[in-house]
Amino acid sequence: IVATFPEARTLTKGRIIAGEPMRLAGGILFVSGMGAERARAAGRSLVACGADGLISWGGAGALDPGIASGTLILPEKVFAPDGSVFPVDPVWHHLLCRGLESVIEVRKGILAESPLLVTTRAQKASLFQTTGAIAVDMESASVARVAKESSIPFLAIRAVADEAHRNIPPLLSKSLDPFGRLRFSQLLPGLWKYPGGILDFLRLAADFQNTRRTLSRIALHTGDHFLFLSGSLAHARTGAA
Repeated sequence: IVATFPEARTLTKGRIIAGEPMRLAGGILFVSGMGAERARAAGRSLVACGADGLISWGGAGALDPGIASGTLILPEKVFAPDGSVFPVDPVWHHLLCRGLESVIEVRKGILAESPLLVTTRAQKASLFQTTGAIAVDMESASVARVAKESSIPFLAIRAVADEAHRNIPPLLSKSLDPFGRLRFSQLLPGLWKYPGGILDFLRLAADFQNTRRTLSRIALHTGDHFLFLSGSLAHARTGAA
C-alpha cells in the first residue's frame, strides 16, 4: 500500500492507477492516497483480493535528529494516534533485515502514525519526545490494524524524506493533492508572493530524491515479493519454535 504516485513510481514503471489494485509480478500494488482512512480502505481491498500479507511502503519524516534523508526505516513496531501498538511480523522483518544487511544500513525502532502532516521542527521534536519514535508517516498504523484484523503478516518499509530539522512550508503542503501531485495553480501564485519558498521547495525535492533512490534500491534488491515467501516464513517459524 503506497500513498502517492511518486512513491509508487519506485515500484513500477508502468501505468499507475489510483484507488484500485494493480498486479505486479510478485504481488499487488494499491495507491491509496494520503491518510489513515484511505490506507485502511486500501488494506481491506487487498485483503478482499486475497492478500496474504500487507506492506506499508513509501517516505517518512524523521523525528530522530540523527537520521538523514534517504535512510531506510524498517520499524519493529508502529504506534497509532489512539495509543495502539502494532508489531510488525518478526520473522518477515528478520528475513528482510538479514537480506539487506550487506546492501544498506537499516534503522529499526518505532514508527509513529500521525493523523495530520507533521510539518515543523517543533512538531517533530514533540512527537519524538512523547513517543520515542524515530520517524513518522500517515498510513502505517492503519495498514497494520487491517493486517491484525485479518490475521495476516504486516511490514512497514519507509525511507526518510524530510529530516527532523526541516520545516515543510505550508504553501507546499497545501499545493499537494492526496496522491502527492503538485497543484501548480496553487503553488505558483504562492511562490510569487513568497519567492523564498523556491529554495524550500528545492531542498525538499533533493531530500525526496534520496528517498526515491533508497526505495528503488530496496525494490530492485528484494523483488516485488520483498522476501515474503510463505515457505520461508513457515520454515523460519518452525525453526524458531
